[in-house]
Amino acid sequence: MITQPTASRILEVLQEELMANVIPAVSDPQVVASLQMMHHILGTLAVRAEHEIAWLVEETTDLEVLGVQLVEARPDAAGVAAAVAALRANPAASLRLSDVAARYSLASEILSCALEVAPEGSALRRQAEARLDSRLEHEVSIIGEFQLVGRS
Repeated sequence: MITQPTASRILEVLQEELMANVIPAVSDPQVVASLQMMHHILGTLAVRAEHEIAWLVEETTDLEVLGVQLVEARPDAAGVAAAVAALRANPAASLRLSDVAARYSLASEILSCALEVAPEGSALRRQAEARLDSRLEHEVSIIGEFQLVGRS
């Protein structure tokens, strides 16, 4: 019986198997480098599997709030208002990744429009830029720091 049936745990077990049993049994340096790359990719997928839905839901919520605040401050921000309306017209149907990703895509339009109209140096502009920074932090968490796998 699987006691930890999460995708992230399964990926971690695959990583462990590669390191403990597969890589030590391979002598071809090119194949070892390929296996090390696979090990790295499995690790990034494990991080993503563990956090992806939460990150998308949290950012979608944050972007909706940002959009509403921007429209309240700048009623002429028609693009932001339309993006918020489109998001609200598609309420969360489930936590299925495809549903969450669809709403995230709609929320991303709020961010894009907000960056176009939020005045430079304003609190709303700083909030929009902070959302971009958060996306970058998640990307780094998923991908990890740059490394040349299999190179010395």
